[in-house]
Amino acid sequence: MNAGVLFVNARVHALDGGATPHAALAVQGGRVLALGSEAELAPLLDQGLTRRDMGGATVLPGFMDCHSHMLLTGLVAQGLDLAAARSLDDVGDLVAGACAALPPGAWLRGFLLEDQNLAQGRMPEARELDRVAPGRPVVLFHPTLHRCALSGAALAALGLLDTPRAVPGLDLRGGAPTGVVRDPGILTHVFPGVLRAMARAELEAAAATAARQALAAGVTLVQSMEGGELTPGGSRLLLDCAPRLPLPVLCWNQSMDLAEVEALGLPRVGGCICADGELDARTAALFEPYCDDPGNDGTLLYSQQTMDDFVLAAHSQGLQVAVHCESDRAIEQVLRAVERAQRMAPRADARHRIEHFELPTRGQIDRMAAAGMVASMQPAFLSEFIAGPRLAHMVELFGPHRARRLHPYRSILDAGVCVCGGSDSPVTPYAPLRAVADAMRHPYPEQSVTLAEALAMFTTQAAHAVFAEAERGCLRPGMRADLTVLGADPFATAPDALEHIAVLETWVGGQRAHAAPGAPPLP
Repeated sequence: MNAGVLFVNARVHALDGGATPHAALAVQGGRVLALGSEAELAPLLDQGLTRRDMGGATVLPGFMDCHSHMLLTGLVAQGLDLAAARSLDDVGDLVAGACAALPPGAWLRGFLLEDQNLAQGRMPEARELDRVAPGRPVVLFHPTLHRCALSGAALAALGLLDTPRAVPGLDLRGGAPTGVVRDPGILTHVFPGVLRAMARAELEAAAATAARQALAAGVTLVQSMEGGELTPGGSRLLLDCAPRLPLPVLCWNQSMDLAEVEALGLPRVGGCICADGELDARTAALFEPYCDDPGNDGTLLYSQQTMDDFVLAAHSQGLQVAVHCESDRAIEQVLRAVERAQRMAPRADARHRIEHFELPTRGQIDRMAAAGMVASMQPAFLSEFIAGPRLAHMVELFGPHRARRLHPYRSILDAGVCVCGGSDSPVTPYAPLRAVADAMRHPYPEQSVTLAEALAMFTTQAAHAVFAEAERGCLRPGMRADLTVLGADPFATAPDALEHIAVLETWVGGQRAHAAPGAPPLP
């Protein structure tokens, strides 16, 4: 296909500001050559391009996922799926069945266990896991990965029985661990221990699995948050794997160790450097306490001085910085650090980022705009954790006034802040069309966005978020030929049907990297 392709009989939305779709698109040498009508582009066939009839399919710039964890995504695919569990008995049956297929002493890793879906409304405890998996190290993760349940053997293997009171986030009863772990202990103790027990080949296979999942969803570039406490050594492993993966990967090293970032050769630092925890676990840091837990205002995981020093050092070295902040008190900490760094070492267009940015104040949104910062957000969190039957739970946590500030896309965009979209996979799957739909059908309609704005989060604004707007994000001559081919036109589809549009093909650099079953063969 190096000679180039002329796509005809298509609806090509370039997303370059023009309103009218094109009927034909020419790509050559991995780049967009021209757009127009079939008649206008037909002479290019004389230059050796191959004509490909798209049968009326829609072509968009390739989607980009701005926040994911590829290694964890692949591990979830390899682990026990607990999403269908509706009671602790269901969990026990699934765990017992999976253990029967494992060799003695091997870890059982389970994922997607949503305690809010269980009749008992809580995570299983070690004593309950020990009954169905005696002597077996078992770890079961919540979909957010910010809490988990461990068996007795897993607690022992991770050293959590030795000095339990020294592990913040470890639930205790009578001074003994229950088996449930939250932030920050899940980051400092659970993930490092579980990942280090795995073979490198398993982790490399996980990266390849995640890449295939992304391509199947129409994603042509993944930003992956690796390393740090969450996936120790993951950044180096992913960078080593990257040349063999079927799509480009931009790696963020989520560690404050700037020497490590320099050794990795990365122009960026951060990702899930967690300034706070997670909303539903009641560990996200709030200005005012949780409504259903008046003595708890969440957890800041770093002091202001530590965050100030880190951001200033990274900023002064010319790095782009990204920090995980779910709620207002953590957002405030990072905003102050960025504003201070810019006062002390002014730098134009740094594009520092806050990851998640789920519960900001209006004033913080305006300060983000003034600082030229990027809000890296996950619209699919709305349908997964916030909207529908979960909304009442959010109101219980935050009260009716604060709940209306959750994921305030309209306010953020109107303030002029760049919003880039991601999945936080494996928290939610690679599924940009689902996220686009969720941003359009916000549970509080005043915060909904248009289709064009939602698509931009995964295309043009996604490119801007990593200084790639000259290469990616829209279809103009000279841009990379990264394409998502859809079975229907999003601009002619109701929001509730968007996530059901089929991804027919995904092209990376002018080469077809994914084809859905039944897709026509290449000429």
